Amino acid sequence: MAAAVSSSPEGGIKHFEAFFEVSRSLLSSASLKEILDLLVRRAVQVLDVKAGSLRLLDEKTHRLELAASHGLSRRYLEKGPLDADQSIPEVLEGKSVIIREAQGDPRIQYRAEKAQEGIHTILTVPVPGGKKVIGVLRLYTEAPRDFEEDELEFVSALAEMGGLAIANARIHEKEGVKLSALLGRFGVDLPETKPFEGPAKPFVLPHYDHSRSMQLFRILRNVTTAILSSLNSREIVDLILDKVMEIMKVKGCSLRLINDTTRELDLMAHRGLSEAFLGKGPVSADESIRETLQGRPVFIADVTHDPRLQYPLELMKEGIASVLSLPITAQSRVLGVMRLYGGTPREYLQDEVAFLLALAEIAGIVIVNAKLYERTAYDLSFWEITLDYLMQ
Repeated sequence: MAAAVSSSPEGGIKHFEAFFEVSRSLLSSASLKEILDLLVRRAVQVLDVKAGSLRLLDEKTHRLELAASHGLSRRYLEKGPLDADQSIPEVLEGKSVIIREAQGDPRIQYRAEKAQEGIHTILTVPVPGGKKVIGVLRLYTEAPRDFEEDELEFVSALAEMGGLAIANARIHEKEGVKLSALLGRFGVDLPETKPFEGPAKPFVLPHYDHSRSMQLFRILRNVTTAILSSLNSREIVDLILDKVMEIMKVKGCSLRLINDTTRELDLMAHRGLSEAFLGKGPVSADESIRETLQGRPVFIADVTHDPRLQYPLELMKEGIASVLSLPITAQSRVLGVMRLYGGTPREYLQDEVAFLLALAEIAGIVIVNAKLYERTAYDLSFWEITLDYLMQ
């Protein structure tokens, strides 16, 4: 593999923006194809390469089947099947590989076609699905080039996000097919669900220093990797709050979900807060910084004189000076709030708020996916028991 070189000064900012955009697409689209198309397109744009593709491994044929591409001609895409054992097989062992001169490398299939397409260097990274590799993400350049360490890290992070999207889609499809087949045996139609078609919210990240940018990017990647390896939504939420405490140096933080029945904000997880403060009383969705539930982040710099706070005296007794309240959104709906409590007067930069919003939305992804999986599993179990009873 060709050696990687040092990072570019603006790379981290672009990487953070693109990675967050791809993670947000999991919220704004039910289409796996749309997510993978966006992933490949943003990888090509950010790294300024000729083209890219994402292929998934067919375990029966052991071929790499095209799932998404950007910048490649139809002639090249139709050149023939890709054999996983003949096309850079090391990647399926979990290794990233750079082939600087693809037109003459024996690990490459269709070298003549690559010459016709004007491809010189190929970067290939594995797409993970749990503990195994389920595909490959490839980037193609017109001229020989090396890739920087940060670029390799960025592409691997996108591949992990692709693996998350694919794994989730397969879980939901598998359980949905089971339920549909079960009901079909008894002539019951499974109602269709419509995907959310609302536009993705715009995201503009102000500039800040490269080292800070990469630090925040790596935290997002760390959380994404955890999602890939666990279906336990509570574990992921706990990890998110741990990272918030670590990076923001606040006194405490909490995550609350809206209870549609009581209109209260039920506590799901917290860090750094005393039992006395947590037991102060119910937190009302309509009385406690209600603007957050309209999808807007709210910063209260001084808790002593703000009417939007429900328990100002309890906040002061806890030693809390400021509150940052962020919406947790999914599929155009606010699910709850993530709140940061500062022990000393402080302010948040726009880039920090953008980063925290990204974490909050990833928390939304986890919560919605967990609920969808649990609901599908419950529906399957319910109908199995009900139909078995009716047939007795």
